[in-house]
Amino acid sequence: MATDRSVQLQKLAHIHLGVDGGAERFFVRLSRALAKRGVEQIAFIRPDRSWRDELAAHCDVRELKFSRSHFKRHFIRWGISREIRAFGATSTLGWMSPASKWLPKPGREMRTFLRLGDFPDGFHTYGNVEDLIGNTPEIIRQAIEMGWPEERAHMISNFVDPLPEDLAPVSRADYDTPEDATVLIALGRFVDRKRFDLIVKALAKLPGTVHAWLIGDGELLDDMKTLADNLGVASRAHFLGWQRDPTPFLKAADILVCPSDDEPLGNVVLEGWNAGLPVVATASQGPSWLVDHGKTGLLSPCGEEEKLSASIESLLSSQDLRQALVHGGGAYLAEHYSEDGVVRAYDKLLTTGASQR
Repeated sequence: MATDRSVQLQKLAHIHLGVDGGAERFFVRLSRALAKRGVEQIAFIRPDRSWRDELAAHCDVRELKFSRSHFKRHFIRWGISREIRAFGATSTLGWMSPASKWLPKPGREMRTFLRLGDFPDGFHTYGNVEDLIGNTPEIIRQAIEMGWPEERAHMISNFVDPLPEDLAPVSRADYDTPEDATVLIALGRFVDRKRFDLIVKALAKLPGTVHAWLIGDGELLDDMKTLADNLGVASRAHFLGWQRDPTPFLKAADILVCPSDDEPLGNVVLEGWNAGLPVVATASQGPSWLVDHGKTGLLSPCGEEEKLSASIESLLSSQDLRQALVHGGGAYLAEHYSEDGVVRAYDKLLTTGASQR
């Protein structure tokens, strides 16, 4: 496989305790992109992750049970540190705050970084973290305001893979959805802050030709199904579970909806643009930063299903608006969230950090 020799990073270790979601999809994408450029990698993850095999195609994967016991944590961290140093990593990248507890001590031959996709709530476990990486300016701003040194805080956002030109959409019939329906799609964990209830409630106000595909899993899934039953929209609210690759579903949908109350970035917004969908989002932190209202998507206030429904209805009634948002979102994505730009930013930071020791 040809490699891009302009990338200087040679060996990178990852520590990732995540489950299934947009952050995990980006982790796999970044690791794969670095591997294409000749970077050797080792990753420590929890057992039985749905994306494990995809990661293992280009990265040495070690599955561990990350114990909460202080006593066990000491020995597990020692084992991780030993393997990382035997591997010869010049940088170790922890993913999200829980990984900070497991980072090895930095030294002359290796730097440590923690990549945040959410707002920090304190630095008490960051003793082995040298530099922070945040994927939005707001995450970095908050970290600095909380006391993190500005010169050790860096903003690098995400990228998404271009969809293959021959990608086939899923069959709507397989998911009890009429071919002529307008399909809203939302992806994420069924937890409070994601506010999938807003989409279910919006369905009750929208025409009967509108269906929703809700992709994900979580503690509130049964509650959302009950809500759909109670509102009489169970036949139009389709709960499709966690999908390792959501792109064929995005290809078959019409409008991407991101209804979160708390969304530091909003990978799903990038994925919607990437799939050529108009985006409707609530004005949480990330979408407010990403979306230029009326040009690359539509924003509505958080927690207000009436306003969310109105945004969706405006797209239903105007094909011109839908096309304009698709064009605007796609152009913005191509300019600001390319794989090459993001990977080079990671390489520059990780490599420069190592060479400064």
